[in-house]
Amino acid sequence: MDSGRIIAAILFGILHCVLIGMLLEDLRGRKRILGHKKVPWSIAIVCVPLAGALVYVLCHPQIVYGPDDEDEA
Repeated sequence: MDSGRIIAAILFGILHCVLIGMLLEDLRGRKRILGHKKVPWSIAIVCVPLAGALVYVLCHPQIVYGPDDEDEA
């Protein structure tokens, strides 16, 4: 295995850990979740490296665009 692949794997791992932390923090603070279950979302975010995080962001666009008026109430 060459050094370029090793560095890419390490950077991907660091990026994944940061993304997991951000999304789990958002999940913890969110009152309303698609499907009304936080445990399956947290398992998907942690266990499915990129796809789980991407699906969560797509289903909860407030992460990117800011909170809704509904979430503030």
